Amino acid sequence: MRDRCLPLITAENFGSARLYFGTQYISLSILDLQFLARMFHIEQQQLRNYTIALLDVFLYATSSVTLVTYVEPVSNASDLIDYFHLLEELVTAV
Repeated sequence: MRDRCLPLITAENFGSARLYFGTQYISLSILDLQFLARMFHIEQQQLRNYTIALLDVFLYATSSVTLVTYVEPVSNASDLIDYFHLLEELVTAV
């Protein structure tokens, strides 16, 4: 049961922490841990945006696979994607 729990994190008075995985550990400074914690939220938001836009990208890519000139996506397509750049990538990949 304990192996399924999150790994233990111990901090010392020296401004560093050890992240234990069984008998092995990784030493990180507290500043590194704070940086990683902030980056986690950024990556989580990017993954959320990717998931939202995935269907729009798929639909645009399948409909424009034979095109060589830019075509505007449908009006309700996600604004998180640069469709012009996507078409350039699709054309050069073929």
